[in-house]
Amino acid sequence: MKKVYVSFIVVILLILVSCSTMNNGPGGKPSTGKAGYVRGIWHKVEEGQTLWRIAKTYSIPLDEVKRANDIEDVLHISPGTWIFIPGAKKHLYVQGSITSGTTSLGNFSLQLPVKGKIIGKFGKRKYDFNYGIDIKVLGSKYIITPQNGIVIYSGFIRGYGPVIIIDHGNNFYSLYTKDIDPIVKEGQKIEAKTIIAKTIKKRGSDFPVIHFELYYKGKPVNPLYYIR
Repeated sequence: MKKVYVSFIVVILLILVSCSTMNNGPGGKPSTGKAGYVRGIWHKVEEGQTLWRIAKTYSIPLDEVKRANDIEDVLHISPGTWIFIPGAKKHLYVQGSITSGTTSLGNFSLQLPVKGKIIGKFGKRKYDFNYGIDIKVLGSKYIITPQNGIVIYSGFIRGYGPVIIIDHGNNFYSLYTKDIDPIVKEGQKIEAKTIIAKTIKKRGSDFPVIHFELYYKGKPVNPLYYIR
């Protein structure tokens, strides 16, 4: 099965994933519980929230939230989507992107997370859409973060492999996946140029490939526009 390496948390989040086929009440909120679950509540995704942060806030494993809502693409979830939280008893406040300073899309800048050659560009491809860029790693063994931030996800996602998502504040997120071995932990504060992962060469491949994405206010943007 062909893997689609997409991407942001964050965030994050472009494609609306159907969470349920149940009837909706006022405002689109499902009017009943979730079939097959005795307890749980519905949470409406707000701008800047990610599925990882929602699951973490409610202390529910990400895979369980994914399974309860029949979500295939956990890397993209749109604001306004209703998510069923199995086992939750009350609604909790879920923090969106961390806000600090006055950074805007116009003055945000970064560097590539690894030295290499860009072999996959942002935008529409023959059969799908590339939400980031793909970098053929040339000699480097480490991946760095292009800006200060906080790691909001570092781990393995079924169907995608290892994934790192960093909240840079002011609704900016970056995402890294594919041939990586994460060495940072969730909640870790990091500065620009901090090593966040090692590159790995998979069996049968001549070189590692890193998939890198950048999001602003939940929408993917071309990282190359902000490379300094």
